[in-house]
Amino acid sequence: MKKKEVNVLTGLIDMISPQALEFNARQVVFNDQLARILVIAGYPPKVNAAWLSRIAGMQGVVCSVHIEPTDPTDLINSLNKAIGEYIGRLEIGGNALTMQRTEQALKDAEELMRKIDQEQQQVFYVTVIIMVLASNQQELDRRTRQVEASLAASGMRGRVLIFRQEEGLKAAGPFCTLPDEVKEAGARNMPAETVAASFPFTASGINDGSGVVLGKDRDGGLILVDIWKRGGDRTNSNWTILAKPGAGKSFTAKMLLLREYMQGSRIIIIDPEREYKDMCHRLGGVWINCTGGEGKINPLQVRLRPVEEEEEENSRLQSPLALHIQTLRTFFSLYLRDLTDTEKAALEDALVEVYKAAGITWDTDPRDVPNDKWPTVKELYEYCVKKAEENPETYTRLAVLLKRAAEGADSYLWAGPTAVEADSDFIVFDVHDLQNAEDQVKRAQYFNVLSFAWNILERDRRERTVLVVDEAWMLVDPQTPQAIAFLRDTSKRIRKYNGSLIVISQNVIDFLAPEVQRYGQALLDNPTYKLLLAQGEKDLEAITALMNLSEAEHDLLVSAKRGEGLFVAGTQRIHIKIEAAPYEMQYLTGGGN
Repeated sequence: MKKKEVNVLTGLIDMISPQALEFNARQVVFNDQLARILVIAGYPPKVNAAWLSRIAGMQGVVCSVHIEPTDPTDLINSLNKAIGEYIGRLEIGGNALTMQRTEQALKDAEELMRKIDQEQQQVFYVTVIIMVLASNQQELDRRTRQVEASLAASGMRGRVLIFRQEEGLKAAGPFCTLPDEVKEAGARNMPAETVAASFPFTASGINDGSGVVLGKDRDGGLILVDIWKRGGDRTNSNWTILAKPGAGKSFTAKMLLLREYMQGSRIIIIDPEREYKDMCHRLGGVWINCTGGEGKINPLQVRLRPVEEEEEENSRLQSPLALHIQTLRTFFSLYLRDLTDTEKAALEDALVEVYKAAGITWDTDPRDVPNDKWPTVKELYEYCVKKAEENPETYTRLAVLLKRAAEGADSYLWAGPTAVEADSDFIVFDVHDLQNAEDQVKRAQYFNVLSFAWNILERDRRERTVLVVDEAWMLVDPQTPQAIAFLRDTSKRIRKYNGSLIVISQNVIDFLAPEVQRYGQALLDNPTYKLLLAQGEKDLEAITALMNLSEAEHDLLVSAKRGEGLFVAGTQRIHIKIEAAPYEMQYLTGGGN
């Protein structure tokens, strides 16, 4: 029986033991893995809460803490002796640096004496061992420097156990041993409150006490976020979700929207990929195909636009028609990209005249005009044809360009009154059927739908509303930066309307082209919440520079699996794994999910 037991144990040891193990002066070799053992040899006079968590949570780091109770009587005798020595040194005097260090040591000894004597705190002998792991020598040296730098930033000092790596491995491993050589190098007396405050294995989750659960962090901590919570570093409720195709951004967005909707928020989605249709129908919402028919949206119907805060006072003095003409400038610049300055001026004059013919003046209140009383692109085209007889040089080409929108291939989009009835708390504007259309048509209609959605949101400031702009790269047009500027203004203004803007896109570099960077970067910087899932190589380079990602965060986005990534909430950055409940899956599947 005894022999059999030995054989079983030997087999287990063979399974868990490395095939090769070599101890060098400054490192250990495990098979094809390298390790370096350090001990914390110096501590600051005071430490913050969770003072050890930053080191213990670093990638490739194993942290082992050895705690032994100390006899208070022996410690008090040692402290009395040390205090007497410090007082003697101060009486003798010396250079300023020595005196300052002695005074600090005396204060620390007296404070520890007070904690033991008056507060009856238990004192422990603490030794912290750090093992750094890496796959090659260069990576090992880099991670060691990172650990030493992090220790120094916290006022601590790390010391490599030179020629004591074997003893260090015994202390760092799960063997519950602490060789005397290692103990002498790093053991320090600490009161119980300091030991308890180390919190080396903290979880970095967020718990707002209300809101929606997004998933868990890498330590299993819950991420419960209330996006409507303001204050501190959370100044708005906006989101930016960036990921390469297939990384899970649409699934995450659906989960977030479903949970916000169940808590009473109104949801408005612009959907270019028809990913939200099934979800909308299951929730009893309104799905609108914005490619004509019942989903037609007349671009000439006056609606207000978001304005910058510095423009707000002036906007109150302007008429709704004047503000909408500014929106139409962007719309026609997207659709008719090659207009000359003269033709743009003529188009604007034509718009004013068409509105006037329909009885719409600068003072008209849009709420008093029914949908079928607004002029359309067809009336605008007919006016330009008539004016071409008087001024052929300016209006002939303009009429030719507008004909397609009024009577030709694009007339199904805009040649008629608005037919959309967006009376629901869950609205999806579907523009999927435009995928095969020309870029200028797609961008113009996307912008038209966005401005219409903003108008819905603007009607009621009391209701929490989430506006989702999916595949936002479609608005990026270097020749017409006003479109992305409209979205940027929306992101700035939506918080005053008790709203949240969620911008979803694939490629961050689309927003950083020189022509649109002024507006595109604001869409990436301004949101309080950012979710970065797996990224393409070029996008990751841009994001790393833009958000100053650490090497660990960079590595996370390189190797992230589907539904994993970096979640930013204000100044907090968390490794997140998105999780949905089984009963939610019926709402979240479909499209590319």
